[in-house]
Amino acid sequence: MSNTTGMESAAMKIRGKHVLAAMLGFFGVIIAVNSVFVYLALDTFTGVTTDSAYQDGLNYNETLADRDAQRSLGWQAAVAMTDLGVDGEELTVTLRDRDGAAVTGLTVTGVLKRPTHDGHDQPVTLTEAAPGEYVADVTLPLRGNWDLTLLAEGGRATVQGTAFEMKTRLWLK
Repeated sequence: MSNTTGMESAAMKIRGKHVLAAMLGFFGVIIAVNSVFVYLALDTFTGVTTDSAYQDGLNYNETLADRDAQRSLGWQAAVAMTDLGVDGEELTVTLRDRDGAAVTGLTVTGVLKRPTHDGHDQPVTLTEAAPGEYVADVTLPLRGNWDLTLLAEGGRATVQGTAFEMKTRLWLK
């Protein structure tokens, strides 16, 4: 007489084909997810941060000399963004010299760039609204981080032989 209750025959036995199917399924999911990540990474970021990297490298010593000349000016800039509601935002840049006096008579231009998305660059031309205070109305399509690059030329900057350049990151809520 047999002491089996019939449970052994009803229970499924794990065989080689089951292990193979589980391993193929597991690695198939891993490969599929990684493929999606690779596609998204290559599609959303080109890797290009400047179109003239070689030329920028050749001019690096000149760039350093320009930065030293700018530091000798002792200028300081304060940047503010004011939300104007449906009309966009107002960008305000206040320029002061090392003694705290307003720097006037400049031509201030720049560009607002979205650090994570191409195609949203916004050129900006600021006008002097008060002594040392330059403003521009801008309409940005997205909230979040924006990189602002400003160039101030003319006035005392031209007399002293250099322009004032500034880069900063802005956060729009």
